[in-house]
Order: sequence, then structure tokens, then C-alpha cells
Amino acid sequence: MKKRTSLFYTVHQLKPHTRSRGKVLKRFSDRLGFAYLGAMHQHDDEYDAIRGFTASTSHRDSHYTVGTYEDTNIRIVNRFDIQKRHGKAASQQAWVVMEFQLKTTEIPHVFFVPTGKTAGSYARVFTANIHMQPLNSILQGVNHSPEFYGRYQILSRPTHSHRIESLLISPIIFSIGEKLWPHGVEIDGNKLYVYINEEDLTSETLDTAFIASLWLTDELNLLQIDS
Repeated sequence: MKKRTSLFYTVHQLKPHTRSRGKVLKRFSDRLGFAYLGAMHQHDDEYDAIRGFTASTSHRDSHYTVGTYEDTNIRIVNRFDIQKRHGKAASQQAWVVMEFQLKTTEIPHVFFVPTGKTAGSYARVFTANIHMQPLNSILQGVNHSPEFYGRYQILSRPTHSHRIESLLISPIIFSIGEKLWPHGVEIDGNKLYVYINEEDLTSETLDTAFIASLWLTDELNLLQIDS
């Protein structure tokens, strides 16, 4: 392909497989011909942090990469955070977040939350977006894809359900389940976010997710969403 005992842990305290993610991401950036900028500090005024559901006041970004591929502006980052939940032990969260800029802003804010993941992996989606509700039961009569509904839970505002139908009755929905699972997917404004949280990150995982995300970006840009 051309293509401390505080909220944060030092790099030496991270597990070896977490440290090795940097090598994989750096090689991936080089193959794409992207600019590799390394660690970034979200409170630096010059850093336009990647948003999405993994963004928080405490996250730490590293291996930040930016570039353009096939006329699409793309940013990639390795994001580390400590997630604290009431009554639960704090857990480390490590994500690779891919952000693709869309040419459309017509799609309502929607999550495709993968099933089969540990509850802690996507807990923040539900707690930080209480206005968003699961739409699977509403939309199952529109789309007959048991494989998709066994792999993803769809979250959006209930008032947007009729607009989401315009997305889900298209052939796109069948391929999301096939191409992007088990990664989380979020569409917000003119941004597509794809979340990869496999502990043992490989080049193959990145390649497959990147190609599938480019496909979804192209498909979303062509959509005509009912208002």
C-alpha cells in the first residue's frame, strides 16, 4: 500500500504489546506516505484533537498520522485512556482511531456498536450519549440482515430513526457487518470514525480496516438521505 500512580501510565509501565503498537503504526504511516507526527498533547492549542466517543479530558494521543488518500483527508491516532466507572475497577483503554472526512453532512449522528465485546470497551458510548437509543428493534422490519444485527447495535436519536432507515435499507448495511466488524463505527457531522481496540495490533488488521473504511467513506458520500 502506497500507499504513576495517577490517571496516566508512563510508557515503561505499559505492556509490551501496547508499546509494539507504535512500530506497527509507524510502518503503516510510511506505506501510506502520510506525515507521521508522533505524540500529541490534547491541551496544546496547535493540536486539533480527533474527537469521537473516545475523546475525553484525560486521553493521551500518540503515533498521530495525517494524510490524504484518494482525495479523502484522513487522520489516525493511537489513543490511551483510563476509564473509570462507578462501582467498577478502573480499566486501561487503548484504541487506534481512524478519522475520514466525509463530503456529506446529511447523515444523522449514529453509532454502530459491535456486539461480543466486553462491556467496558464501549460503555462510554452509552453513558456520554444518553439521548441516543438502540434502534435495532425499530429497524429490523426494514432490513432483513440477521448477520448484521448479530454483530452491531445501532444507536441514534429516536427522532432520527426515519432518516437512519434511508441508510439501512441500502446495500451498505450488509457490507458494514461483513467488512468492518468487530470495529466500532461512528458517523458524526462530516466525520467517519472507525475504532480498533484489539490488544495485539497487526498490519493486517490495519490494512483491512483502512480499506473497508475507504469503501464506507465512498458509499456515504453518495448517499441521499431523506430529510
